[in-house]
Amino acid sequence: MTVLHVPERPVFDTAVTRLFGIEYPIIQGAMAWLSEARLVASVSNEGGLGVLGASIMSVEDFEAQVVETKRLTDRPFGVNFPLVLGDYHQHLEMCLDHGVRIICMSAGSPKVLTPRIKAAGALCVHVVPNLKLAQSAIKAGVDAIVLESYEAGGHVNVDGISSITNIPMVARHIDVPLIAAGGIVDGAGMAAAMCLGADGIQMGTRFLATAESNAPELYQKLLLEAGESDVPVHSRKFHPGRALKTPVIENVLKMEAEDRPIEEVRAFIGRGRAKKAAHDANLEEGIFYAGSGAALLEDVVTVRELFDEILAQYRE
Repeated sequence: MTVLHVPERPVFDTAVTRLFGIEYPIIQGAMAWLSEARLVASVSNEGGLGVLGASIMSVEDFEAQVVETKRLTDRPFGVNFPLVLGDYHQHLEMCLDHGVRIICMSAGSPKVLTPRIKAAGALCVHVVPNLKLAQSAIKAGVDAIVLESYEAGGHVNVDGISSITNIPMVARHIDVPLIAAGGIVDGAGMAAAMCLGADGIQMGTRFLATAESNAPELYQKLLLEAGESDVPVHSRKFHPGRALKTPVIENVLKMEAEDRPIEEVRAFIGRGRAKKAAHDANLEEGIFYAGSGAALLEDVVTVRELFDEILAQYRE
């Protein structure tokens, strides 16, 4: 990817930039073990919104990430709690004590934490896959919606709704800021999403291929080598996920093609394979989650170069 010189970045005034107090409606999606303080702060320092992912971190370990992020930036940043993984009440209290005021939630009902977030005067953001859950989250009191369509990496919506249908469908039925996610890796994708009705975008996979990401070199190599058919959806019958085609995923796809019992496929996948990829760079045993936009990636750049590239392409 050729980084273009941007003498003056475009000025944005959208519902997302106003809500979060940021310059550009570009949010970095939280990724377990892959989006830590350095990346998060770099995104915020460039005028976007960096987001720390709590995943299965202890309160103490996550607090260290929050403190380090605050050391590296004085700009707004958020945190993300994947509710299906556990009870995040203590994590939330710690974040509020440290002055974090943008709380993102995913994979669960926002009703669990929303009352406390609102009582603290913080902003509440929820990740959803479709209109029905967006409306439910808004009834629970969230301030913004991240709409994660089928092109996204990680676990995806079971309905298989693509961005080109999902974004306008949700945009015309909600009255809170809408952030589009799934398959967006460049300025063209950003322009398309906002043309369809989004107020901003969220990217995860593209930020993995940056110098500030703590993704292992192997992970980044696989991203850059991925072709259009190398980021398939697996486990379609019980918990669909999109990941790079590696030995584990090839085995899962083979088992599904043979119509093996769901219990057998689930047992083969087991637990901890995402960490084996993101933390251990284990090609044989890890699941390297990524969105379909990985096929468009050409090189690893700095966060600043990425912002320059995206904003220049968006303006064109």
